[in-house]
Amino acid sequence: MDGKPYERFRILVTDDELPELEGIGHAIHRSAGQPFFLEGEPGDFALLIKKGHVKVVSGSPPRIIAIRGPGEVVGELAVISEEPRMASVIAFNDVEAVRLPGAAWLQFLLDHPRASLALVVAGRGMITQAIQKNVESELAIEQQLAKRLIDLKDHGLGEPAADEAVVFRRMGQQDLASLIGAKKLDSVKKVIRLLKASGIVDTGRQMITILQPAALREIADGNRTVS
Repeated sequence: MDGKPYERFRILVTDDELPELEGIGHAIHRSAGQPFFLEGEPGDFALLIKKGHVKVVSGSPPRIIAIRGPGEVVGELAVISEEPRMASVIAFNDVEAVRLPGAAWLQFLLDHPRASLALVVAGRGMITQAIQKNVESELAIEQQLAKRLIDLKDHGLGEPAADEAVVFRRMGQQDLASLIGAKKLDSVKKVIRLLKASGIVDTGRQMITILQPAALREIADGNRTVS
């Protein structure tokens, strides 16, 4: 092994494994807002995202608990546990994916021990993210919101605009609230107004633009405030 033996477990599906995995499923497409599967449904297939992003949504009222993008597999754990879906997966934008039948997905994992171990590593990462979000829930709303927007930017979800600006389409203030807790809409609206007044973000119909990513990152890191 090389100096970083665990690096090969940080990618769930390698370039060499990808053609085989695609071969066991079939291509499906969803437009923005359309679900691939819903919370509570049987977990009888997994989903390999090829293009676009999906949002993982749970609870009532619904809360966005994760964003997943190209190269990632979602719905994989419900297949293994044979339990109902713990969350819904909904297309955030136009998404192309491969539907992996449950039995074929399980056989793929049995045939590829490296991918199985990578799945364990990915699960640990999801637990770490959940713990981190729980800790961050005690932060000021503006810092929580800044962190989530920076996360989306770093995930590649936004579209580059003039200068360093990044645009998130099909994202309203309710969506922003759901990223940090659906009951905080009024507080989110107040923070958005302050961020707009400071020239850090701008908003439109179902759209938010980060005008000053560096300033927003300072807020996310707790080094600046607008309240």
